Amino acid sequence: MACPYVLHAPTSAQGAALWAASTACVSAGMAGLELDTAGALALAREMGVSGWAVAELLTALRMGLAAGTAARRTPTPDPGGAPHGG
Repeated sequence: MACPYVLHAPTSAQGAALWAASTACVSAGMAGLELDTAGALALAREMGVSGWAVAELLTALRMGLAAGTAARRTPTPDPGGAPHGG
């Protein structure tokens, strides 16, 4: 099984810079992981990422965070058939 980071690693300098900026601006909150979008945007621009790339990649990151949070909250049945929270 391949490492998820290797499968989804940034393939461009802008992608790597945005990944670094956005992960620096993620914090754990009561509802799960939260992204300081304004902070990530400012940091990414300081690192030389163009505006269109920031908008596109931050949107994808936020969608991934939301999908991951939803997947963790969806009850899954255990082998005995009883549902339990994620």
